[in-house]
Amino acid sequence: MATEAEVLQDLLSKWISIALEYAGSAPDVRAVYIYASSERGSSFVNAYFDQAGVVVFPEDLKGTDTSKNRIRQVQRFLTEDLFEAEDRFKAANIPRPTEYRVYYESATKKLDSQLSRDEQYGDDTDRTPIRGIEYWLGGRAPKLY
Repeated sequence: MATEAEVLQDLLSKWISIALEYAGSAPDVRAVYIYASSERGSSFVNAYFDQAGVVVFPEDLKGTDTSKNRIRQVQRFLTEDLFEAEDRFKAANIPRPTEYRVYYESATKKLDSQLSRDEQYGDDTDRTPIRGIEYWLGGRAPKLY
């Protein structure tokens, strides 16, 4: 039976690999941020990139293929990995996180993750997971609008 650390290590490794593969040879990618929320039967996960000191959405990353189909494929892979990890948590009788904040620094390979098991979006209709990156990074985050 898997431990929590093993499940998380596998998940984060997959997520970082997917994000780095997406970024490819895009110049000056300093870091990858991955934000995920999974609560009340609703899941959201996406990767964001610090390019030359500015955090951007995947579609705004310069120097790589940013076609809609490629972005959808990346988001599908990230979500499938999240669901697989949740199944592993359930099988091991480990409460699953409801929120993941993952930071990976390209040059140093530094990985930092923050997890929460508290509901972030439950009954609060003013907050939404799609803006989770903004709640996390504040003014550094890319704005939806």
